[in-house]
Amino acid sequence: MTHTSIFACRDPRGLHWQLGPLPPATGRLTLVGWSQIPDPPDAGVPDEVARVMARALTSTARVTFPSSGATEGATRVWSPLGDDLARALSGKGISDRVLGKLRGRPPNVALMSTRRPETAIRLFDDASFPWWMQGQVVLLSDLEAPPPDIDKDALLALFGEDWTKRAAPLAAAGVEGIMRPGVDGDVAGLLSLRNECEQVVLDALERETRLAGFDWALVPEEAFALR
Repeated sequence: MTHTSIFACRDPRGLHWQLGPLPPATGRLTLVGWSQIPDPPDAGVPDEVARVMARALTSTARVTFPSSGATEGATRVWSPLGDDLARALSGKGISDRVLGKLRGRPPNVALMSTRRPETAIRLFDDASFPWWMQGQVVLLSDLEAPPPDIDKDALLALFGEDWTKRAAPLAAAGVEGIMRPGVDGDVAGLLSLRNECEQVVLDALERETRLAGFDWALVPEEAFALR
């Protein structure tokens, strides 16, 4: 039988999380981590944890992320794709640094925007935007609002070392929070651009974690690193 725990840490400082310089100049960063006994064989987010995170995120926000599943038929404006929305971004001019993270990416980058957990869960397991290689980024915006208006350059800037600095202007486009994988995809960093965003997401994570029958804890950074 597998024992699963999900936990969080406010205001981390360590560079080893590979989430850029901390604390961020704007907003507040929170770590979200997980553990399973026995240990899962692969890096990244275990399926059980991904389901909890997808439910928590879509219960509090519109979730927008790069997706290989959104490229087919996507246009330069937000358009319906089943029960979700998709938008194509040009793939030209992507830097070598970003290309190194997005191995096997499609020729064009497209965004998926959803309020459904069954769609959001795909962000943790997209070979073209690999979470486990820190090749994914997730935009959180108002649940009832249209998807945020973000261009290619603004999106790709969020893959860089200075992503928290580059994220700040996106608040004007309606982005309230950004989640990005940390080291080996074994931790998630949540940057809250709106004061309430952090607590709302943490409350949803705690609720969904407990509903799934898993352990939940809010811990200091030293304890987080030992889990």
